Amino acid sequence: MSDTNDLVKIARKEIGTEEDPKHQNEGSSIKKYQDSTSLGGQGWPWCAAFVDWCVQPFAAEADTKITHVPTTTAAFGLITWGNDNHYPVFNPPVRAKDIKPVPGDIVVYEFSHTGIVSREGDAAHDFYAIEGNTNPGGGRDGYEVAERGRNYSSVRKFVRLPV
Repeated sequence: MSDTNDLVKIARKEIGTEEDPKHQNEGSSIKKYQDSTSLGGQGWPWCAAFVDWCVQPFAAEADTKITHVPTTTAAFGLITWGNDNHYPVFNPPVRAKDIKPVPGDIVVYEFSHTGIVSREGDAAHDFYAIEGNTNPGGGRDGYEVAERGRNYSSVRKFVRLPV
């Protein structure tokens, strides 16, 4: 039986993938992510493409309930995709009773960036996420797939996938 930890495993295997050359939003190593979208070519930010690419093989597993995979090139487009498919789309928690993200949730940040929640937080961060097109400083216009510590204050929405 699939669970969203399987999605995290898919994303985790991609950590360390980099553009060639850096900061050009193109290259053979990230073309597979960009090919998973509805937009052709290269040279455009690929954080949403990375999430699309990770969700697509996860959705293909026989027992998932994902019927329409994302193909958006926009981070905010993942919110629309979640709403259109009636998946839970929720705000970052501010009260103890609010829904908290779990590994495998898609996170969409206020600064037009996205990733996949990979683990719970610690003393320094509310949660960790695996993101494409990021950089060592955690920016949205980077060159690599990496795991980053993040805080709820930067989050616009989370999307929970059905399993």
